Amino acid sequence: MNIVATNLFTLQFPPLPSSPPAKNGGDPCYLVGLQTDEAKASFGEAAVPSEQHLTDALELLAPVLEKADPVDRDVLGERMITALVEAKVSREEYIGVVSAVDLALWDLAAQACGLPVFRLLGGAHFSPIDTYLLPPEHLTAGELLRWVQQLPDHAAGGIGLTINPTDKSQLELVHQVRERIGSQRRLVIRATESCPDLQTAQQAGQSLEQSEVFWAEDLLPTGHWQQYAQLRLHLDLPLADGGSLRDISQFYQLSQSKAVDIIVVDLRLCGGITAAVKIADLARLGGMRVAFREGRCPLTTLAAAHLSAAVPISLPVALPASFTAAPSDFFTFAGQLENGFLRLSDQPGWGGALKSDFVRPYKVNEE
Repeated sequence: MNIVATNLFTLQFPPLPSSPPAKNGGDPCYLVGLQTDEAKASFGEAAVPSEQHLTDALELLAPVLEKADPVDRDVLGERMITALVEAKVSREEYIGVVSAVDLALWDLAAQACGLPVFRLLGGAHFSPIDTYLLPPEHLTAGELLRWVQQLPDHAAGGIGLTINPTDKSQLELVHQVRERIGSQRRLVIRATESCPDLQTAQQAGQSLEQSEVFWAEDLLPTGHWQQYAQLRLHLDLPLADGGSLRDISQFYQLSQSKAVDIIVVDLRLCGGITAAVKIADLARLGGMRVAFREGRCPLTTLAAAHLSAAVPISLPVALPASFTAAPSDFFTFAGQLENGFLRLSDQPGWGGALKSDFVRPYKVNEE
């Protein structure tokens, strides 16, 4: 199997029927597609500043990928990084494209081997995988509470909320959500903006502790590891960070600092699965756990699930409301989601694919 074509396109996913329309249609989803001479295709999602970055990076990486065998994904990853270095472009701005290509390579390699990705990674430590559910975007406080109230008891093992921890009304909203979901479901918090100082972070953390939060992400600015270490002395709340890190050396510094309990890894940004496996090893050596972040594209969420199944120190996977509410509209998925647990398919690759009938109407641009 050899790669014969690369392409890119930008999708503007529609909101769910239960979500108010987002301004400007919401954030775009940047995808890189790889096609092989055996009529196999796969896509990877990139976190990049703009579509132009995607175009420029693919132009640099195309010679590396031309006629390459997807099974050689480690070698191709090193060559892609070398191509960026030799072109003297910002690695941080373009690593998202390497991430997207790497995700697609793993899917194609697994298809070539006739295995699901989690088996190519060494097998499943967790089957099925525990999950928590992210609400639809842009809900008001009242809409969020109604959405939580209407969730069936078996819908998910937990809820993930995105809040501003410096806003007391949003901390109170977390309390209200906890009251509605009861003590048996996990509650995961992501901060929309970091606390400006240690005292504010400590106050927010104590409030979240009262709400029995399972873990909290990004309470302090990324890289302020000494402050994080001090914050841990005052809280029993597990702290997480790392979702915005791009380079393996940055994750190494985080693992060495032992400043957080959980390293968060964004597969669209860190270098893909190849890098994420190494980051998980660093987390384990540092006595930390790891959480793989979902993407806007459902295939990225599946990639996070495959990694979480294969990595013994991984935590539950976040499922966007779009994944659970309308999978038949977004993509084909051969696995099962039941009682808050995701069972992956034994089909080769991700066990899922984007549906062309869905993708076509929301395509903004394609090359």
